[in-house]
Amino acid sequence: MSEEHGKERKSAKRDHGPQGTHVFSRSDVDQIIQEAGNTDTVSTRAQLRGVSVEVKGRVFPLEGDRCVVGRADSCQIMLTDSSVSSEHARLSHDSAGWRIANLLSTNGTFVNDTKVSSEQLHHGDRVRFGRVEFLFQNPDEQHASSGSSAPARRSGQNWMPWIIGAAVVGIGLVAYLVLS
Repeated sequence: MSEEHGKERKSAKRDHGPQGTHVFSRSDVDQIIQEAGNTDTVSTRAQLRGVSVEVKGRVFPLEGDRCVVGRADSCQIMLTDSSVSSEHARLSHDSAGWRIANLLSTNGTFVNDTKVSSEQLHHGDRVRFGRVEFLFQNPDEQHASSGSSAPARRSGQNWMPWIIGAAVVGIGLVAYLVLS
């Protein structure tokens, strides 16, 4: 194999890894976070409140402007569950609020049961790293909102593909019965 061909192969981008995991380089993750806005604002009031059995009742304050979640000792939020990767996800804060970015995790990062690579977080969102689930709480955002919570605004979106699929199947069935 020529040296030039080897370089081409290394530089080729991969969209998905094993088990459908999105694969990003560390520089890609940093770029996603940077595109979300600057990180000049620091918030200490937001927190992750444990929901699943392993972390139920535990509160993890999000201090500073960046926080890595994973099994590694270097993580600010260290979880011991085997479904959590060594550096599973990064939470970052900027002028727009908190954002979560998946960091090459094997079992994925989810917000309100939707697998994400990068997503803005809102007060009341359910965040899951592998099998470990939390409730994202941001009192600053809760007080600033006009009474409606973000998950309630977005919860209908999770059902939309199912509703559209059911309508297509129903229309197809009616057309089949009419034409046969």
